[in-house]
Amino acid sequence: MREAYDRYSNVSILIHWTVALLVVANLLIALAMSDHRELFPWHKSIGITVLLLTLLRIVWRLTHPWPHFPERMPGWERVLSRSVHIAFYVLLLAIPLLGWATVSAGRGTGEIYGFIQWFDLPVAKSPELRDQLGGLHEAAAILAVALVVLHVCGALKHQFFDEDVVFHRMLPGLRQSHMDDEI
Repeated sequence: MREAYDRYSNVSILIHWTVALLVVANLLIALAMSDHRELFPWHKSIGITVLLLTLLRIVWRLTHPWPHFPERMPGWERVLSRSVHIAFYVLLLAIPLLGWATVSAGRGTGEIYGFIQWFDLPVAKSPELRDQLGGLHEAAAILAVALVVLHVCGALKHQFFDEDVVFHRMLPGLRQSHMDDEI
């Protein structure tokens, strides 16, 4: 089953915006954690949630292929778009897994959301490994921020320069009939 010609499904839209908000929240929490270590349990909990939602989104994507590109969209933009989306999937798996492995190599994962007992990944308890994994976690997060900037710039380009449906097809609340007028 394919998603509508020019529109993502409501499930795709819901997962997209939920993950986007959680990632922004977690980035802000990460920036504040150096002064507020009490935020760390929230950072860890949100990271696990992003991981689980990303797994759900990948399953959804495998069973509901992307909508078609606009016909006039150049091939290089199609390749760049798919590449950025696939890179997002990879990073939205890698960043939380690296964070989880970092905690597992340290004092352990413990609880998420203050009441759900979570398990550690099978990694050695080692301060050196914890630091290495933490550095990779941070580097992947920086790469993700760069991809977000590229993604937003691409969406704005489609809205204001190309004036096609690409920007609108991930917005919640629009009906298919509204989108058909813009093809």
